[in-house]
Amino acid sequence: MVAGEKTLDATFAPEHHGRFLARIHAGQRITVAGAGVGGSTLVTDVVKVVGPTNLELADASATSVSAVKTILNDPGSVALSDYARIRVAGVTVDLGDRTIGDGAMMVGSSALASETAKFSSVDLDKPVVIRAAGRHVTTIESFQSSTQVTLAAPAQRTVVDGLADVWRTDSRIGFEALLAGLGGLEGESAEIRFSPGVYDFTRVPISSRMQGAISLSGLKNLTLRGAGLGVTILRLMPDQKLDRNAHVVQMRNCTRLTLRDLSVHGSYLTLGSVNEQMHGIVIDDGSEEIAVDQVRVHQSAGDGVRLLSSADGKVRQVRVDRCQIVQNKRSGVAFQRAVEQVWVRGCYIEMTPPSTDSCLDFEPTGPVPTNDNAPRDIIIDSNLMVHGTQTVAVSLSGISGLDRLTRVQFTNNLVIGGSIFSTDIDRLTIQGNTVIVPESGPARIPLHVQRGGRESVITGNLLVNAHAEIESALRLSGAAHRPATRTLVSGNLCVTRSGAGIDVISANDIAIQGNMVISTGSCTGGVFVYAESSDTDRISIHDNHITAEGLGTWKTGVRVATGSHSIDDLSIVSNAIGGAAVGVEFDGKGIRHTPVCALNRVSADATKPIVGLSNLPEHAVIVGGAASRGGSEPNSGGGRHLTGIGDPTESALPGDSVLVAGNIGDIYQRLDGGLGSTLYVKEFGNGTTAGWIAK
Repeated sequence: MVAGEKTLDATFAPEHHGRFLARIHAGQRITVAGAGVGGSTLVTDVVKVVGPTNLELADASATSVSAVKTILNDPGSVALSDYARIRVAGVTVDLGDRTIGDGAMMVGSSALASETAKFSSVDLDKPVVIRAAGRHVTTIESFQSSTQVTLAAPAQRTVVDGLADVWRTDSRIGFEALLAGLGGLEGESAEIRFSPGVYDFTRVPISSRMQGAISLSGLKNLTLRGAGLGVTILRLMPDQKLDRNAHVVQMRNCTRLTLRDLSVHGSYLTLGSVNEQMHGIVIDDGSEEIAVDQVRVHQSAGDGVRLLSSADGKVRQVRVDRCQIVQNKRSGVAFQRAVEQVWVRGCYIEMTPPSTDSCLDFEPTGPVPTNDNAPRDIIIDSNLMVHGTQTVAVSLSGISGLDRLTRVQFTNNLVIGGSIFSTDIDRLTIQGNTVIVPESGPARIPLHVQRGGRESVITGNLLVNAHAEIESALRLSGAAHRPATRTLVSGNLCVTRSGAGIDVISANDIAIQGNMVISTGSCTGGVFVYAESSDTDRISIHDNHITAEGLGTWKTGVRVATGSHSIDDLSIVSNAIGGAAVGVEFDGKGIRHTPVCALNRVSADATKPIVGLSNLPEHAVIVGGAASRGGSEPNSGGGRHLTGIGDPTESALPGDSVLVAGNIGDIYQRLDGGLGSTLYVKEFGNGTTAGWIAK
C-alpha cells in the first residue's frame, strides 16, 4: 500500500493459487501490518474487490508498506477457546478496546457472534468473559433435605429449572476388576447387569489402541445390560479436562458382544475440555457380531456410534437396533473404512444444536486404497432422522472413485429437515424414503446422487423441497471421468418449490420412468437432461406425470440441453405434461440422435408443445406425436398418428360428433377399408377439419 491511498495490491504464494472474489471478500474485515499511524496495524474494511489481486479499503494507509502480512476475516464472529454450555444472546462482552452488547453463542459451539463487534485479527488472544454461557462447578457442603443441599461456593447467577450433575465415585476401577475376573470363569457367555442409576467413568490411561472410559478388548460372548433407556446411564465423569481422544465405550477385537437397555452419555456440555474424536460408542478393528440394542447415546463430543476398521481387522456383522442417538456433536452414526454387513434399523437419530454434522455419515477416507477399504453391504432401514444443522442429513460416500462404497440399502427412512447426498457408490438402493427439506436453512437438494455411482435403484421415495433456492428435488450428476451410470429412477413423488423436479447431468444409462413431479412455485423443468462435463448417452424418460399445484408453474416440462458436449440415444415417450409453458424443449446442437420422441401429452395451457427441433438430428424417429396437446386451436402440435373409421373430412371418429380436426403434420389412417385412400396427411389448417390430403 502507498501512504494516503486506499488500494491494496496483494501477492499470493504460488502454491496457494490465490485471488480475491467479490462474493467472498467484499465487506470483510482486514488488517494490514504496519500500514497504520506510526507503523501500527491498519484495521479497516474491504469496500470492493477491484481485481483478482487488488482491493479497495474503507480507510487509507498512513504509511507505505510492502511485503507485509495481511489478514481478512468475517467481521461477525470469532472462535473462542471454550464452548458455550447454554444458548445465550444479547450478552455484553468487554473486548478491551471496546464493549459490545449483542454477543451471542449457540449451545455447544465455540463461536461468539456479533453484528456490531467488527472482529479482526487484532482481537486474537484477548481474554473475554461470556456471562451465563459457562458452568458452575463446586461441591456439596451440607445436606438439608431430600430436595435441598448447600453448595460450598455461591451461584454466580440465578438459574431456574437448570440441569445439575452430581457425581463422586469413579466406576471404572470396579468395572475393570469385574472384567478381569471373567477370564477365570468357565462358561460360554456372561452378562453384566447394571441396576438403575448413573455410573460415572474416568478415561483409562491413554494407550495407542484403547481410548475408552469403558474399554472392551478381546472379549467374547459378553452382554452389558441395563435397566432401560434413561434408567441406567453410563457416562464420562463431568469436569474432566480431556485434551486427547476419550470415548465412553470402545470395543476392539471383540466377538458376540451386546450392549442393551441402557444410556451412554458423553457429557459433552459438562466437561472441562473436549475434541471431536470423543465418541459415544466406538466399534473398532476386528470386532464381529456386535449388537447395540435399545441404547440411548447422548451428547458425545464426536460421533454417537462410530464404526471404524481397517482391511487387516474388519468390523463385521454389526446391528444397531431401536436406539436413540441424540444431539451428538459431530455425527449420529459414522462409518469409516472397511466395515461390512451392518444393519441400522428402527432408530431415532436427532442432530440439532449442539450437533454440527450429519445424522448418518460415511467418511471417504483411509490409507493407501486397496479396493477392499470402503464399507460394503450396509442396510439403513426404518429410521427417523431429525436434522437441524448446516450439513447434509445423510452422507453416503466411497473413496473418491478408487474404492467405492458397495451395496448399500437406504430404505423406508423418514428424514426431516435435511437432505441425502451420495458419491462413489456401486449398487445403491434408495427406496421408500420420505425426505423433507424445509423453506429455511441451507439450500440443499433433497436427494443428490453424484459422481461414480453405478447400478443404482431410486424408487418409491417422497422428496419434498420447500426451499425457494434449491436447484432440483432429485439430481443425478457426474464428472468427466466419474459419471453416474446405470440407474433406475422410478415411482418417485417429487414436490419442489424451485428449480427442476428431476435433473440428470453428465450421466449415462439412466431410466426415468413413472415418476410424479409437482411444482409448487416458479420452477424450471419437470425433467431436465444436461450434458455438462461429459457426453450423455442412453437416457429414457417414459410415462412420467409432470404437473403443477396452486400457483406452481414449469418453464418446460421436459428439457434437453447439450452445452459443450453431446447427447445420444434419448427417448422421451408417453409423458403427461401440465402447468408448463413449453412441453418438450431441445436446446443445443449436440443432440446427435433422437431415436424416439413420441406420445407426449401436453396440456392446453402450454404456449408451445415442442421446440428446438427445426432440423431433426440424424436418424431421428418421431412416432405418434412428439408432443401434442390434442386440441383444436392453432399451434396445438402436430406429428400425431390418428386412426378412425371413414374419410376424416366427411365422417367422425367413433363416438365423436365432429369431423377429425388435425394439425399440420398429423397422419390419419382409415381402418374401415372404404373406397379411396386409407392414408391422409394434414397439409394445412391447424386445428381444423380442412387440409387432409389423401396419399
